[in-house]
Amino acid sequence: MTDPYASQRRVLGALLEAHPHLIGTDELTARLADVPRVREALKVLIEDGLATKLGERVGVSRPVVRYRALGPV
Repeated sequence: MTDPYASQRRVLGALLEAHPHLIGTDELTARLADVPRVREALKVLIEDGLATKLGERVGVSRPVVRYRALGPV
């Protein structure tokens, strides 16, 4: 059974790793060359409010950064 959210997790992880910097969508795709459908996963994360996009640059949203800072629930 494959994990339907695996690509989204990898994309979000890469954005968290880059934080506080925004990275280009092409750079993100290159970093995650082994991940299928990076752009589609990114689109879902943006729609869900977990990632933000400014032009062609993307990053994690403030709520994600705050949640991560709070630690495990």
